[in-house]
This record gives sequence, C-alpha cells and structure tokens, in this order.
Amino acid sequence: MRFDPRKNMDISVISLQDASEAERLMREIGVDRGGIEIMAPKSVTRLVMVRRLPIFAANILKQETLSLGADTAVSRHALTGKAAHTDCLIIGSLSHYQRLCQKLKRQPYGLSRLSSDLETVLSNYQKNDFILDLGRYKLNLQSHTHIMGIINLTPDSFSGDGLLRTTVYGRRTTEIVEYAHRLADEGADILDIGGESSRPGARPVSLKEELLRVIPAIKAIGKKLKIPISVDTSKSEVARQALDNGALIVNDITALNNDPGMLKVVKRSKAAVALMHMQGRPPTMQKNPRYGCLMREVCGYLKQAMDKAIEAGVDRKKIILDPGIGFGKTLEHNLEIIKSLSRLKALGQPILIGLSRKSFLGKVIRKEADNRLCAGISANCLAVINGARIVRVHDVQETKDSLTVLDRIMKCQ
Repeated sequence: MRFDPRKNMDISVISLQDASEAERLMREIGVDRGGIEIMAPKSVTRLVMVRRLPIFAANILKQETLSLGADTAVSRHALTGKAAHTDCLIIGSLSHYQRLCQKLKRQPYGLSRLSSDLETVLSNYQKNDFILDLGRYKLNLQSHTHIMGIINLTPDSFSGDGLLRTTVYGRRTTEIVEYAHRLADEGADILDIGGESSRPGARPVSLKEELLRVIPAIKAIGKKLKIPISVDTSKSEVARQALDNGALIVNDITALNNDPGMLKVVKRSKAAVALMHMQGRPPTMQKNPRYGCLMREVCGYLKQAMDKAIEAGVDRKKIILDPGIGFGKTLEHNLEIIKSLSRLKALGQPILIGLSRKSFLGKVIRKEADNRLCAGISANCLAVINGARIVRVHDVQETKDSLTVLDRIMKCQ
C-alpha cells in the first residue's frame, strides 16, 4: 500500500514553559529514561541578558556559545572595537547553559564570575517550591496561588471599599471582624490590613490615627480567626505594634526605605516582609513617571532592597517581592510589568501582585473601580502564569474560583 503522508502524519507546534512538560511528552512517545534526562534540558530555550560586558569578554562569550550550538547577540560596535562595553543577549537551551557555565569557569576577564551568576539566575528562574515560614503558619506557595484579601481601614480608598466609609469608631470592630470572616470563608489565605490610603494623591495619615485604625482590628481579628495577618504600613511603630498583636507579615510599599526603624522591627520580630517597587511617593507618584528600561529598573530596585534586608539579618526565605502595579507607573508601564513579570523570577523570591480594581484597568475597559472585576481576574491570571504566587485582591471569592481552575490547568500532566 502506498504511503500518503497527508493521511498518516499529524504535525503540531508545541510551546513549553519548562523541562517537565518536555519530559511528559517524551514519556508519552516512549522515550528511554536516559534519553529523557539528556533531551529534556535541550527543549527549553532561555534568553539571558548580560549588561555592560567588556568587549573582549563579550567576544569570548560569543565564541563559546557558538561552539556549543547556541549564540550571543552583541552590539555591532563590539565586533569593530568602537565601544568598550556591550550588552549581551545569550540564546540557548538549558543544556547549552549547563555546558557554557562549565566552559566559562576556565575563562579570565570576569567570565568565571559570570558563570556563577548565570547558574544562580537560571536556578532562581526555575524555582517554584516556595515555603513561606510564618512561625505557626507554613504557606506552601507551590500548592496553589495564595490570595491576600484586602481590608482597607480608611475612609478614602480608591476602590470604594474603605471600611471607615460605613462604620464609626464605636462599633466598627464587630463589622471589621465580620468582613474578615467573609474573606476567610471565601478563600483568602492571608488578610492584609491597612489604615493609610496609598492611592495617587493621598494625604499622609498621622501615626496616632493609623494606630487607632489598625491595632484594635488586628487584635480582634486575631482572636476570632486562625489566618495569617499582614499589616500594610510604612511606619515602624505601626508595624511593631501590629506584630506584637499577632500580625506575621509587614507589607511595606516603600520597601523599608521610608522609616529607618522598619528594618530593625522586621529583623527583631522575624516577620515576613513584602518589598514593593514605587517611583516617587503617593502624593506625586503619578505625575509623569518615566523609566529608561522599566523591568531592569524595577528588578534592580527590588534586588537592592532585598540585599539590604538580607545584609541586615532578615531571612531570605521570609522576603516577598512586589513590582508595585500603579505606584509611579503609566498604563503602558503596568501592562508591560504584567506581560514581563517572569523577569522578576530571576531574583528567586515569591512574587506578590496587587492590581485589583486599579485605575489602569479602568483606562483599558473604561469602567469605574466597582466594575473592574473581570478585568482584574484576567490580569491576575496572566500574572500567575508569568510567576506571581500571591495575588492581593478585594474580590476574594471570584478570584479564588478563577485561580483554582488556572492552578489545575497549570498542573495538568
């Protein structure tokens, strides 16, 4: 019988997130186990940017990658000698990088150091088994996307959910606890409690006022619910009292840069800390924010904040990173961060994203804050696909349902 390829062959293009997907496909077609171990790392390509490498080192790097069947893109001036340095874009599979790092260890001009840095960055990028140690709570961030439910104890939240809009100090605690119960029942893994609005143009709140808003609520919720509490503050005294009364995470939008005492409070308490990127401060941060290279600057800022915390004695395993959606960013900046969020994975820490009901969503769909749920779910799902392990949201139930499905799809084998 004559062979007709149109009737007997089926061709498809496959895009892989990681080598485990390649392993599954190879098992399906019956590849030998030894062959899978050899070929799976060849199936996943990574592009790695190296900034400002001396041209003589860059040319060695290019030759070494070419010798392996990979490649390195460099400035044309690196080849002519018209520039002293060049950025380099390495293009290769995981298998290429394994062999490249071994070769670079024997090279001069700082390339042996580059080898070590490449190994670290690639290992960080693939890391997913985060366990957030909160003392009496251990959050396995690999098991599912964790939801941080927002409790705004403010009268002027941008999203219209500030609980001080509808409650007065004399009876607010009961209503706040009921609201916290609702978020927990809907699937929140963490409750984030804040008493100062950080919306664009927001005015600062005094220490006395913030303490009055936050501490009684944390005490009351801690007595009624068994759930990790995060305090959203940039004031060290608020953080100290919150931690002393049961909070386990400090969510600081200034990445420990606002109050000199904050770093000491976090270190002493052994609390977890979320470090966020922000250009400027809330009163003025949305007045024409500009970046030379957005993701490079966001990653660099967060790495510097993380290194500072670690050098001061904060446990690396307790550090969470947040790119700061809406904090000193335009619409296009926010969209680019979500699309390119995976670049932040190179720092090797859990990623928190907070985009719920934010104005950039409203600019895209032309709807007010209380009607941006679907837009927020869409953006959160893409952020999770690109590496976010914690999402900070107002609408817990709807987000929980959508991410439960997404997590199941992503774990499908």
